[in-house]
Amino acid sequence: MKALVFLCLCCLAINVSAQDFQYNFKATEVKFSGTGSISIKHDSLATAYSTAHWRNTGLREPAGWSSGSTMNATANFEFFCAKAPDSISIRGLGNDTINLPMRTVKLLPGTGMYTCTYPVAVASKSFANGVVNYYAPFNIYWEISFDKGLTWYRADTTDHKIYVTKSAPMIETTNFKHFHTVLELSCKNAKGQTTDTGIISKCWSEFTDQIVLNHKGDSLHYYKNYLTSNTQLPLLLRHRTAQCYTFAQLFAALIKIQGVNKTSNYVFITPRAVASPCGGTINRFLVKNWSFIKKSDSSSCPSFPYKNVGTTLTSTGYTHTSADVTDQTGIPGSCNSNPSSFFNNHQICKFDGVYYDACYGVKFSSLIDIKTKAFDAWGVQLSTGTWNFTDDLSRADLSETITTW
Repeated sequence: MKALVFLCLCCLAINVSAQDFQYNFKATEVKFSGTGSISIKHDSLATAYSTAHWRNTGLREPAGWSSGSTMNATANFEFFCAKAPDSISIRGLGNDTINLPMRTVKLLPGTGMYTCTYPVAVASKSFANGVVNYYAPFNIYWEISFDKGLTWYRADTTDHKIYVTKSAPMIETTNFKHFHTVLELSCKNAKGQTTDTGIISKCWSEFTDQIVLNHKGDSLHYYKNYLTSNTQLPLLLRHRTAQCYTFAQLFAALIKIQGVNKTSNYVFITPRAVASPCGGTINRFLVKNWSFIKKSDSSSCPSFPYKNVGTTLTSTGYTHTSADVTDQTGIPGSCNSNPSSFFNNHQICKFDGVYYDACYGVKFSSLIDIKTKAFDAWGVQLSTGTWNFTDDLSRADLSETITTW
């Protein structure tokens, strides 16, 4: 909001005369629309944001379009002036010369001021076709004129978060929504990309430092609570702690929101035993790092000699009545230096032959690569609460089930 003094032409009764007058002009609300716009969903409830995108009361809600689309906008303003003209002209100058054209509008008397509405207008040009973009912010510099566009004065500025996807996002499903955080992470990282390969590579960079944040800057934790039962993307975004399922889904969602259609992209991996040790079935693996202290069961189960008894999972780790193998700080997960690491399955993504584990921000070339680089041991449960382990990784391999998420 700016109060300015200008020499302008005011319509006074019959004559048009030049006068000095002070006015105050401010935006109160901005709304966006247009073909190709994206209905962005709240992370918390998966409901759409309201139709207003900016208010001077502090409201700031995101807007999005697929590339090649053209932004439409309307706005409301307040005009404080002792002797206001009947009408003024308004225009908006935006980023990348995406401007809103001049409209001449009537000033309507209000309580101690005048109001006016800039009607729905189509921007001067579309967002670049086939290019991901991210405006943080997209500023609209509103200007007014008292002589129908001959002279312009800068009056107010509104700031907006705008996302532009390469193509129209994939259709929403039960767990894939056009979430705010999904658009934020995808468009921010893939800004400027024009190819599917480039988008996948840049979106992947969000995970490689093991720090994944939502659109507010809050941490998204991989097993902050070891007892978490959150296995779907909406639950990760809502509660900000979840299992591996959700991080694989989040990475896949960053790709889908750009309209990139990759099938057979979701991988469910489990142990595949080469043999059945000590009458049991290999159905667990330990993700690095674990400490192997002694082989207390080497006589009765020599192939799986390490034995943990009374193993219990707590919110922050594992407890045992006795333990030959204990959890150590190992491969960090998203926003967690030592996440849960004792599993019977794991979920990751696969794009163009490469395995992407978004929980840990690492990728692999094959299932064998996963086993040798990420695992410390295989496990078998021989009785309730009792587990035997081997650090001989040749005792088993991984089996995969691939679906499309």
